[in-house]
Amino acid sequence: MAGHFLLSKDARDFTVEGVERMSEREVHKFFVESRWGKDGVQICPGCGTIDNHYWVKTRRQWRCKDIACGRSFSVTSDTKFADHKLPLKKLLKAFVIFANNVKGISASALARTIGVAYQTAFVLLHKLRESIMECSNKDQLDGLVHIDGAYVSGRIRKPRVKKKATETQHRDKKPQWQSSKHPNQRVVMVLREVDPEGNKGSIRTIVHVVRAEDSRTAEELAKIYIKRDAKVMTDEAPAYSSLIERYDHLTVNHSKEFSTDDGVSNNQAESFFARMRRMVIGQVHRVTPKYMLDYVTEVAWREDVRRTPTSRQVGMLANAASRSTSKWWRGYWQMKKRPEEILFVPTGSPPKPAAVSR
Repeated sequence: MAGHFLLSKDARDFTVEGVERMSEREVHKFFVESRWGKDGVQICPGCGTIDNHYWVKTRRQWRCKDIACGRSFSVTSDTKFADHKLPLKKLLKAFVIFANNVKGISASALARTIGVAYQTAFVLLHKLRESIMECSNKDQLDGLVHIDGAYVSGRIRKPRVKKKATETQHRDKKPQWQSSKHPNQRVVMVLREVDPEGNKGSIRTIVHVVRAEDSRTAEELAKIYIKRDAKVMTDEAPAYSSLIERYDHLTVNHSKEFSTDDGVSNNQAESFFARMRRMVIGQVHRVTPKYMLDYVTEVAWREDVRRTPTSRQVGMLANAASRSTSKWWRGYWQMKKRPEEILFVPTGSPPKPAAVSR
């Protein structure tokens, strides 16, 4: 019997110890190949000229061969980590640690592991999440698709003194349905394409943060992200009842069973939420609406690459981070912050007041 992927050689083919043994030249070469490939050419971020540009060894930079440009640039110029102060080796260690912690890692834990300030680790992790968000595949899902929604954040804590003898611990939080008016309450909607061979679970995940798990939201998300001839499985929530008009729609009654005798379930969606809640509870502890999409997109990426060799995951992160400069996290601690949350709003929905969040 084959073992779990995390016990295989592919899951440990790129480790922190391996990075430590790499020379500065090897680390630099890794970032170069992740950004431009192995053909020995670079793309000038100033003019876009593709060439084997002049290498300035003393500065570890290139100078553009285009006379009209002549710009000097490094392997991190115009990337998420432009003007970085961390050595490339420490940056690569952070990438490996990010990939190896399959349920995510907190900024304080990363800061202690690689020896940087909390503020540095916090922005570094969010730059990686930003890279993942920008490079996520939003092509339409096909075949068998599982859909579900889960309430996140915005739960009210119980009062200090018990109101009823049947209640549990004093400081437990109230159920989501009792916290429905909390301004920070959101719903994470997930759509997952299931492996057609049936032995790899889900193969691609799309997530959005919405205000409510209602029929208008479910219909529009399905129309945008699911092909017309796909088969859709959900629970029996009223929000999904109208999907039968467009898709081969099958449901499971969760009050009776997790899956039917015919194999109908939305287990892959539930699997996503299990990993998401493990990250929130065990790592980041608190997720508010403003950056909720960043965190759940990270979880979606981790789910989709969960059987991908670590070296490949790290290469994907380095390549994604090299495609553009940071829009939201460059200058974060100088108060250059994202103005509002990223929320999926169905067409024609009335505007609602913003959440009270940091």
